[in-house]
This record gives sequence, C-alpha cells and structure tokens, in this order.
Amino acid sequence: MRGRPKGFTLLEIMIAVAFIGIALLSIVKVQGQGIRLIDQAQLTSRNVFLARQILTEAQNKKDITEGLEQGTFEEPLDYLSWENQTTALPFVTGLYKIVVRIFPTGRPAQGGLVLEGFAYKEPQ
Repeated sequence: MRGRPKGFTLLEIMIAVAFIGIALLSIVKVQGQGIRLIDQAQLTSRNVFLARQILTEAQNKKDITEGLEQGTFEEPLDYLSWENQTTALPFVTGLYKIVVRIFPTGRPAQGGLVLEGFAYKEPQ
C-alpha cells in the first residue's frame, strides 16, 4: 500500500481551525451587538415612559402657562434631567403645544429624547 498516507496534514488542520475561529469570532461579535441593542432599547423605553409621565402632568394642569420648566429625577434616575417647554399656539385660543425633553444631566437637552403633545384649556 504505497501512495498517499491517510489522514490530515498539519496545514489542513490549521486552515480548518482558522475557519472555525473566524466563525466563532463573528458569533461573539453579533451577540455583543445584540446585548448593546437590548440595553439601548431599554433606555429608550424608560425615557419614553418618563416623558409621557411629564407630558400627562403638564396636560392635566388646571392653569397652563407658557414657559420652560426644568428638573431632575429622583434616585435611581438622578442622572437624567427633563425639560418642559409650553407654547401657546396663535391660531386657536386656548391650545398649547408641549415639548418634553429627557436627557442626561449635564448634557445639552437637544441630544436627548423629545416628545411633543398638545393641551387645550378653554379660555375663561
């Protein structure tokens, strides 16, 4: 039985290990991106919930006035700030536009989440 010996050469094994390594590295990278995306989705969901809460409070006020309100949340969300801008709309008396921003404390409000809504209070 002369001829080629049976089995794999060292080069063939090294190539197979390289392919397996590249595949595993890709899987780990995709999994890491998935974890980051889940974390980002949780942050966005929480910020939307907080913005809705502030918007609802502003809409339910008895006396809506134009202006800017600002504040921060209590622990454990004390790293977040909020801003509530209320503006009267000129074409309908008693209609107000409310813009709520949620953003990290110490950063510009423009970089955060923005939620807009309206409130109507009949003029007295």
